[in-house]
Amino acid sequence: MTKVLILEDENYTLRFLEKLISQHPLVSQVIATSSGREATALAGKYFPDIALLDIELAPEEWLNGIEVARTIQEISPQTKFVFITGYTSYAIESFTVHPYEYVLKPIRREKVMNLITELANNYEPNPCQATKDDKLLIRDGPSVVFVNFNDIFFVEKQAKKAFIHSRSGVWETTCSLNELETLLIGPFIRVHKSFLVNMDKIARVTDIGSQSFTIFFNNYEKTALMSRNKYREHQSKFTPSL
Repeated sequence: MTKVLILEDENYTLRFLEKLISQHPLVSQVIATSSGREATALAGKYFPDIALLDIELAPEEWLNGIEVARTIQEISPQTKFVFITGYTSYAIESFTVHPYEYVLKPIRREKVMNLITELANNYEPNPCQATKDDKLLIRDGPSVVFVNFNDIFFVEKQAKKAFIHSRSGVWETTCSLNELETLLIGPFIRVHKSFLVNMDKIARVTDIGSQSFTIFFNNYEKTALMSRNKYREHQSKFTPSL
């Protein structure tokens, strides 16, 4: 089933789309907002499969739907974009986020429903999911790998991929670090914009200057980085209680 995020600053159109799409048999959840900033926050919470974004937002937003899409793409790389607009002048600019399609105003019901059907039927499953027994499911081509949370040392972001360092090996996924942060519960904390670590696996933390710390792990040779700001945020976790 498919999750759909809608960003539309015209309240009537927003409610129309929300009601229409919620009736689609392949849609399990509709998240609707009129705010671009809230849309990016909701994307980080729900990781929608499809995002319908109005390009022309209110002047007080200080951004348009294409800029919102760029941010969502960093948070949720699997999201497919459909832009809503009354104009075609944004076509070239929008290529930077590779939209699936445009919906021109006035909006036609049949057009929207057919698009949702196409996208839902062609949607690839999220490459990483959490199971009920605390395992991370990672899709690796035709294979599926299950990694116990407790076996993970840390997760490292490199470009648009994440590398999960575990006892069973290093696993690569296109899931974003934000997605993995919501899936990995318990002792996992974000220590850097590019690192998520398992507190239970840390052997020591060393100040290396330049506003950075190196994290060493028990029985694992690879290391992770911690930023100065994150060290201040989590300092109590590294300070023995008296």
